[in-house]
Amino acid sequence: MMLYPTLQDLTNEKVNRYRLVIATAKCARYITQKACDEREAADHKREIDRFAKESKNEMTADDANDKAVSVAVKRIANGEYKIITD
Repeated sequence: MMLYPTLQDLTNEKVNRYRLVIATAKCARYITQKACDEREAADHKREIDRFAKESKNEMTADDANDKAVSVAVKRIANGEYKIITD
């Protein structure tokens, strides 16, 4: 399965493939960790209060069904995350 946007769409004169891969991996790791932390907090809150509402989640319904790398690529393409160049 090919991801959209393509590698050529994401790279330009300032960003090489290596930096793009590293940034995507870090972003995916952050997304995964954030989702795990939110699940743990929601579980803890449910243990304390049975009638507690669900915690607000940063991920949308589409993001929840996608893998972390796919979400990271989309967020980098949309400009939500920036790749820092020297």
